[in-house]
Amino acid sequence: MHRLGGGACLVPIPLPGPGGLLEVGELARLPVWSLHASARDGAAALRRLTRRAQLGILILRDPQRSFDAMALSIPPLHWAALGPDPAESLACRRLMRAARATRATPLEHAIACADALDIDAAGRQAFKLLRSLLTQAVEALPDRASRADRHAWTLVQLTRLLFLRFVESEGWLDGNPRFLAEAFDQCLVRRRDPTRHLLHPLFFGTLNRPAMLRSHGASRFGSIPFLNGGLFEPHAIEQLHPMRLPVEYWRDAFGALVDRIEVTLDVDESEGRVTPELLGRVFEGVMAPEERQQEGAFFTPPALVDAVLRAALTNHLSHRLGRGESEMARALEDPDPETSAALLDLTILDPAVGSGAFLVGALALLHGPGPRRATRVRHLVTRRLFGVDRHPDAVRLTELRLWLEVLRAMRGRPTHRLPPLPNLNAGIRAGDSLLDPLSGHRLAPATAARLAEHHRALGGARGPDKRALMRTTRELEREGIVAAMLEREDSLDARIADLISGGRGADLFGTSLRLSHKSAIALGHLRVTRRDLRRERRRIARDQSAAPFALTAAFAPAITRRGGFDLVVGNPPWVRAERLLEVTRRALASRYRWWKSAGAGWRHLPDLSVAFVERSHELLAPHGTMALLLPAKLATAGYARTCRSALATSTTIHHVADLTGDPCAGFDATTYPLAFIASRRQPVADHRVRLGLALEDEGAHQELWCDAGEWLLAPPRVQQLANRLAQAFAPLAQSVSLQLGLKTGANRAFLNPPEALAPWSRRALRGRDIRAFCARASTRLLWPADARGVPWPTLPPQLIRHLEPHRAVLTRRADLHDSRWWRLFRTMAATAPHRVAWGDLACRLEATVVSDPDDIPLNSCYVASLPTASAALGLAAWLNCSWVRAIARLRAEPAAGGAARFGARAVGAVPFPAAAAENPRLAEFAGQMTQPAAQDALDAFTAGILGLDHHDRALLAPLAAHRR
Repeated sequence: MHRLGGGACLVPIPLPGPGGLLEVGELARLPVWSLHASARDGAAALRRLTRRAQLGILILRDPQRSFDAMALSIPPLHWAALGPDPAESLACRRLMRAARATRATPLEHAIACADALDIDAAGRQAFKLLRSLLTQAVEALPDRASRADRHAWTLVQLTRLLFLRFVESEGWLDGNPRFLAEAFDQCLVRRRDPTRHLLHPLFFGTLNRPAMLRSHGASRFGSIPFLNGGLFEPHAIEQLHPMRLPVEYWRDAFGALVDRIEVTLDVDESEGRVTPELLGRVFEGVMAPEERQQEGAFFTPPALVDAVLRAALTNHLSHRLGRGESEMARALEDPDPETSAALLDLTILDPAVGSGAFLVGALALLHGPGPRRATRVRHLVTRRLFGVDRHPDAVRLTELRLWLEVLRAMRGRPTHRLPPLPNLNAGIRAGDSLLDPLSGHRLAPATAARLAEHHRALGGARGPDKRALMRTTRELEREGIVAAMLEREDSLDARIADLISGGRGADLFGTSLRLSHKSAIALGHLRVTRRDLRRERRRIARDQSAAPFALTAAFAPAITRRGGFDLVVGNPPWVRAERLLEVTRRALASRYRWWKSAGAGWRHLPDLSVAFVERSHELLAPHGTMALLLPAKLATAGYARTCRSALATSTTIHHVADLTGDPCAGFDATTYPLAFIASRRQPVADHRVRLGLALEDEGAHQELWCDAGEWLLAPPRVQQLANRLAQAFAPLAQSVSLQLGLKTGANRAFLNPPEALAPWSRRALRGRDIRAFCARASTRLLWPADARGVPWPTLPPQLIRHLEPHRAVLTRRADLHDSRWWRLFRTMAATAPHRVAWGDLACRLEATVVSDPDDIPLNSCYVASLPTASAALGLAAWLNCSWVRAIARLRAEPAAGGAARFGARAVGAVPFPAAAAENPRLAEFAGQMTQPAAQDALDAFTAGILGLDHHDRALLAPLAAHRR
C-alpha cells in the first residue's frame, strides 16, 4: 500500500497466477472513509504501475462531494464510485465476481477486473446491442418499404421499449421492476404474438389513455401511468408502413434491452447502468460510419457541452443584467432571484440538434442547481428550448432525452400522480435549418401571435384535440410562408424595377444610359430568383401538403418576441464541400455571403459549418449570443476568411478556444474542435477575446483580428511576436513560388506499377517519406513523359497494355484538356533541378532538398523551386530551424493526431529576410545536420538573423517542439 498526495490509498495487486487477485472483502477493511482524494496524483501513480506491467487499485475519497472512487491501472484508467460501505457497492460486487472466477493467466484476470470497473462498457454494450437489433429488423422486415423507412420504423419501436425501461426502473409499471420481462414471458408461455397482445395494447391502449378510458383488457396490466406526449401514439412511419416483426426478433430484443441492460435516471451514475446522458451515443451508434461522415454527426461529450454553455450564459447574462462576468459565473452556481428569472426567460436554439446534448445541457443550467422542479422543467422544454435536425432519428432521440428529463423531475411520485408527458412538436422539428423558402424573411407579427397561441395549447393537448391543433398549426405556418414569399417577391420586383429604370434614363448631356455589364448580370440573377420563388409559392399555395419546413415560420413566436433567439448553440455538422451535392453547394453559395470559395479546387471550398455560423448569426436577437463547436481549421483556413472578417467586425467575440489538447473535448471526429462564443453587438474599444473557455484565460485584442488574414490562437505574446516578425521581414511567398507536388488524378493507374515497367518509372515521394534534410521514397511512379514531365506523343506497347484498363478513368480527370490521356499534372515544379520539399500533413515542418531527378514529390508534398543548389540548401535549413517551424505551426490548419497542414499559405507566410536568401552559412548548415548539436547551432544562427532574444525563443520553443 502506498500513500499518495491528498491521502489517497494505492493498493498494488500481485498477479502470480489464477486467484492471485486481492479479495474484494479485503477492500472493505481498508480505511477508505478517512482518505482524502487527489485524483491527479492517484492517476499518475496508476500510470506508473501500468508502465511497469503491474495491476493496481486506487481507492480515494472526495469529502466535498461525499463519494468514494476506485480506479484500476489498466489503460484507459477505469473509475467507479463507491458507497459508504465499499463491499456493498455494485462496482465491488462486479469486481468480486471477476476476481473469484478461475482463469488461465494473470492477463485474463486483469482484463476481467478492467471490464468490471469499465463503466463506459455498459453504454457501449447497450448501443452495440441496439445497433445489432436495428440491423436484424431491417433485414427481417418486408422490402416493400425502403431500407431507410425500415430503419426508422424499427427505431420507433426500440426507443419506446428503451424509454419504458427507465419508467420501469422507477417502479412506475405496476410497481414491478421486472414488469416488461414478466409480461413478455407470459406472452411466450401463452403462445401469443408480442406485437398484438403486449406491445400494441400497452403502447396504444394503456400508456396513451387516461385510466378511466382504458378497456377492460388494458386494466390487466395493473397500475400504469398515462404518459402520452406523442411517444405512445402511432407514428407517421407506422401509419405509412403497417409492419410486424416476428416473435424470434422480439425474444432477442427483450433479451438485450430488458435482461442485459441496467438503466437509471440518476445524473451521475458510475456503476455501469445506462443513464439518459448515454443516449447521446445512440445517435452515433445507430448511424452507419459513411452516413455519419455525410451528415457530419458526432457525439459531443457532456463535460464540453457544459463548459461551452456556461461560458456563453456568463457572457450573455453579464451584458443583459449589467453585472460583472465573475459575479455572473458565481450566480450560475447559486442563482439569485434576478438570475433565476433571467434564466427562465431565455430562448435557446440548436440548429443541428443531433442527439440533443446541447438542449439537455442547457436545461440543466437554466433550471439551476438543486432538485428538479417538474413545473420548471416543463416550462423550459415546451417554451424555451428549440431544436432542428434533418435526420428524423435525431429528432426522435432528442424528444426522448427531453421526456426523460421530465420524468427525472417527477422521481418519487406515485404512479397515479404522474401527469402526461408534454408534446414537443412545437419546439423540436425535423427540417433543414440552412435552406428554407423564406431565406431570412420572417412571418407577420399577427401570424406569429396566432401561432404562439397554438403552440401553448399544443404542449398539453392529446387525442383528437392534439391532431386538430397540429393540422391548424401547420396550416398557419403554410399561410405565413406564402405571405412572406409574396412579400419577398415584391421586394425583388422593386429591385428589378430600380435596375431597369437606371438603364433607361439619360445623363446631364442627354445621352441615353445603358446597364453596365455587372448590373446586367445582377438583373439576370434577380429575374431567375423571382421566377423560381414565384413558382414555389404557387405550388405551396395550391397544395396544402407541399409546404416545406421553414425555421422562421416554425419558431415564429420565439423569434418575433425579441427579433431572434437569445442563444444559438450546438455542434453543427462538419462536412467538407466535396461531400455535398452540387445543387446544395450552389444553393448555399447563393444564399450565404460568408460561404464562398477562396480559390479553385476542393481545398478552397468552405466547410458546411461556415454556413451554420452565418445562419446562427442571422437567427440571433440583438445582443444575442452564439456558442458553437466548429472545426479548429476555421481559424486559419482561406475559405473562412470572409466569415472571420465579418465576425471580427460585427460581433463581440468572447471566446475562441482551440480544444486540441483538452481531454474533455475528445470525440470521434477527424479534426479538432474550436469553441466559438460571440454576441451580436459591436465590440467595445480594446475588447479582448479569451483564447480559452475560462474567465482567467489569456486574451487577444479583437481589433487585431479585423484586418488579419487568420486568427492566431497562440498566447497573446506569441501573437505579438509573430506580428512583429511579419512587419519586419517579407514573407517567403514573396520571393519563392510554393506549389503542390505532382498530381496523377488516378493513383491506381500510376503508382506502384509492375516490375516489368521499371524502365518507365521513377521514385515517388509522399509527404510521410520526408524528414528534415532527408527523404526515402517507398513508392514507384509510372512516368510516360520526358525529363520535364511533358507527355510523350505516343506510348510504348507495354505502357498501353498497363494503362488501357484505366483509360475511362483517365479521360474523365478534371485537369485533362488534350488527347494525351496518360498525362501527369503539375510536373514543372516536381521536376525542377533545384527543389525543396516538405510534407503537407505533419506534426512539424520538416523540409529537405530533392536533388536526384529520379525523385518526384507527389501532391501530398509541397515544393519550392530555387535557382541554384546553394539557394535550395539554404532554404531547407531555414525551414528546419525551430523558429520558422514554430511560426509555420502557428498559422497551419490543425489536423487529427496532433498534426497540422503546412500548406502554401502557412509556409509562405513565414518571414524570409534578405539576409537568409542565398546565405552561404545556411547552406553549410544543411550539410552538417547529422552532427551533434547541429540543430542548436542552426537555431542560434537563424535567431540572430530574425533578431530573437532569449525571451522570444522561449515563447516560440513550445510551438516548435511538436514531433511525429
